[in-house]
Amino acid sequence: MSEVTVKANLTSVLEKIKKSKNALAPLLEALSNSIEAIHEKQNFATDEKPEINITFNFTGLFEQEQTLSKIIVQDNGIGFNPRNYSRFETVWDKSKGYNNRGSGRIQFVHYFDSINVTSYYIEKGEHFKRSFSCSKNTFINSAHNDPDPEKHNSGSTITFHAGASRNRDQTYFDNIKIIEIVRDLKRHFMLRYYLALENREKEPKVPTMNIVFTTNGGEIARASIKPEDMPAPAETGFVRVKYCKLHDSNKPTELVWESMPENFETLKWAHFRIPEADLNSNGVWLCSKGVTVAPITYEAINKHVVVKGNRFLTVFYGDVLDDAENVSDSVDSFKFPVQKEVEARIREGDLFASGSRFLFYDNIKREINTAIGDIYKDVLDIQKAQDNQVEKIALAHGISLEIARKAKIKINDTSEKITDKLFKEQAEYCSKASIRIREVFTELKKLDPISKTYQEELQARSSELLSLIPQQNKEELGRYVIRREMVAEILRKILEQELDYQKAPAKTGTNKEPEGLIHDLIFKRKSATTEQFNDLWILNEEYVHYTGCSELPINQIVDEKGQPLLRPISDEAIKERGIKPGLRPDIFLYPEEGKCVLVELKALDVNLADHISQMTKYCNLIASYSVRRIQKFYCYLIGEKFNPYADLDGNYVETVSGDWIGPNVPIRTMDQERAHIGTLQIEVSKLSSLYARAHRRNKSFADKLGLRELLSPEAEAEKS
Repeated sequence: MSEVTVKANLTSVLEKIKKSKNALAPLLEALSNSIEAIHEKQNFATDEKPEINITFNFTGLFEQEQTLSKIIVQDNGIGFNPRNYSRFETVWDKSKGYNNRGSGRIQFVHYFDSINVTSYYIEKGEHFKRSFSCSKNTFINSAHNDPDPEKHNSGSTITFHAGASRNRDQTYFDNIKIIEIVRDLKRHFMLRYYLALENREKEPKVPTMNIVFTTNGGEIARASIKPEDMPAPAETGFVRVKYCKLHDSNKPTELVWESMPENFETLKWAHFRIPEADLNSNGVWLCSKGVTVAPITYEAINKHVVVKGNRFLTVFYGDVLDDAENVSDSVDSFKFPVQKEVEARIREGDLFASGSRFLFYDNIKREINTAIGDIYKDVLDIQKAQDNQVEKIALAHGISLEIARKAKIKINDTSEKITDKLFKEQAEYCSKASIRIREVFTELKKLDPISKTYQEELQARSSELLSLIPQQNKEELGRYVIRREMVAEILRKILEQELDYQKAPAKTGTNKEPEGLIHDLIFKRKSATTEQFNDLWILNEEYVHYTGCSELPINQIVDEKGQPLLRPISDEAIKERGIKPGLRPDIFLYPEEGKCVLVELKALDVNLADHISQMTKYCNLIASYSVRRIQKFYCYLIGEKFNPYADLDGNYVETVSGDWIGPNVPIRTMDQERAHIGTLQIEVSKLSSLYARAHRRNKSFADKLGLRELLSPEAEAEKS
């Protein structure tokens, strides 16, 4: 097979070998070449140690924005001797070499305007100096190879010039910090160093990397990565990934894969525990030839979690991953076949694919994920316990789990620290969401209901607002709608005498208090406040927000400030006027200043007409002796038994919902003056009417959630 050189086909090569997604790709390639050059060098001078110097030159004032000018990589390896130079100038050269793929150097010209190389090497005892340049226009130009009369030690210097025309994605380098470079280099080469140090007999020369940052020629930061700085793995192991083949390749419509027990690849793994300052996130990587190439996603592990001051790096490596045929030309991904893609080819008639064996990327990742579960078991157990604690604290404080998951909680955070972080995260989220919500509502003025696109525009804005509401709040709304439908259904069962409680005989000496079922369903008896959960919405949506109480004597009722409803009444007035301050309305509510709501509930077999005067007595007492003067009374008499035409006077009129409402009746003082001090209005309603209204009120919400079919036995009948 003939060689394809970069000099002859540079344009097509740049199109074929895509720009890597990793901005550090050119530097990592250069360092890999330097490590290999050091490995190939047979003899070092007595005072010479394997070393690579990396210098980042910036322009601009240090305190202001910096701009990368150039990167210099200098090593004391074997140099660009004829063999190495030939390999460098040839694309896809597969000649022997630990890191050589023949394509990585193309990233040099993808990212930088020009590259200058100066190299000293020794060939057959003679010293030489080689120099050349690279660019997008001509990969190698200005090439010189001359004798070196000064007899320098071998080594190479590569200078990457950023230039004025570089793509602005290189601003990554303008803002990079030296600690970030150190972290990335350690992570990338950790396995490479570990394997080299484990095999000192074959590869004794492991270089120190020195990183220097300069601005306008002056040094501003320096760091080193020494071989001894690279940790040994805490644990090692291996997994096996089996090849697959079609069970019956003659039936392309029924693709059944079977594993080949005797055909497998072994992937080794090494698990490193690294101080959190040296690793910015936990990660699992597939490696090729000792360096990290592609990350493996494992959702169960929080990438920022720190355990006992450490983060974790787990690398998988092996011969099949080292094979250059399985690695992309940009060296940032692998090219193993994906099962769905192979199946699509077979269905399209690819006979070669149908008869081949495959090492699917799907299976590689599956085996790795299984191994990760065991490798990280202790971390996952700790993390799960922490997640449970965070969830418990969030729910206790009404913070949505969606918001809680965004908070940067550490495993060693105390409950107090977790609570503090959750509230800060919620405050930040609510602040941003509130601003956008206000903006959306402000934009409503731009909508035109006459416009043909009005409904679509309104829907788009409502969808945006919905996205700003935490998921937990949406779930809570769903639970609330379900609960309301269930309450309405329980009311129906009470009316139909279907509850087990109603069917069971009363215990000896007890009274079932039939009206108590309905009372407790709507608003628990003996409740001194409406702050606890109630279902007053059955009467009216607004009533759940009113202050009030249930089945308390009128002379014991207090308002939200603790002030009594009634002023003191003398014993003389009580006796003379027959006043009964201990009267107990079933439900009393304060809707607003000067008004109140009174509700009286009766058993299903009680005639409501017999209790209209009871409502009047409540109103007379409260109007005459209330501390905060109440002048308007809205009264509900609720049961199931009454005949409006026979039991109610002619002033009652039927409402649209089938209830009956009386006119405003004057309330007068309880003395001889009989002065007008207020008005009352009585609405007589059937419980069956309340159920029908509650059911209709919930219907649209339940339908949207798809709940009515599950919760209401009448839903299917109503549809038909």
